[in-house]
Amino acid sequence: MIFKEKEITLKDGRKCTLRPVHPQDAAGMIEYLRIVSGETLFLLRNADEVTYTIEAEENILESKRNAPRELMMVAVVDGVIAGNCGIVGKGSQRRVQHRCGFAIALKQAYCDAGLGTAMMEYALSLAKDMGYEQIELEVVDGNARAKHLYEKMGFKETGRLLRSLKYDDGSYRDEICMVRLL
Repeated sequence: MIFKEKEITLKDGRKCTLRPVHPQDAAGMIEYLRIVSGETLFLLRNADEVTYTIEAEENILESKRNAPRELMMVAVVDGVIAGNCGIVGKGSQRRVQHRCGFAIALKQAYCDAGLGTAMMEYALSLAKDMGYEQIELEVVDGNARAKHLYEKMGFKETGRLLRSLKYDDGSYRDEICMVRLL
């Protein structure tokens, strides 16, 4: 989905643009994904699993721009991708068309700057504009910062996916399922 760009000011005074992805963002998105995947254990992939080619990433970004009920937003600070978030429908069947999933990630350097809140506020309003009535996400158990943000934004815990993530050392983490009505 293509949506209107929005400029925000971070807590430290820097300007940030929230905008739809462009195919030209492919190289920057690949670099961003490698960085954020290596900074935390709370995402679904490891940094070495980010193996997209520029062409494949361009195709993904273009498909997100053209999908009427999906979005991928990037947060750009000083010309660099600082974060991204996405909304994806839960299916085309009438019984689930009211539901969408949400995901967000920020580079560690931009945490606690107000960026996550601003991205979520904008994405939630866009989800409502797309006709969704309910937005769902999962947060890895132990990710207190993200869980706090989601609760602040009105999400409620609805259950757990036990042992949802398995790490290279053989340990597991649950995912906490959360929902917000729009």
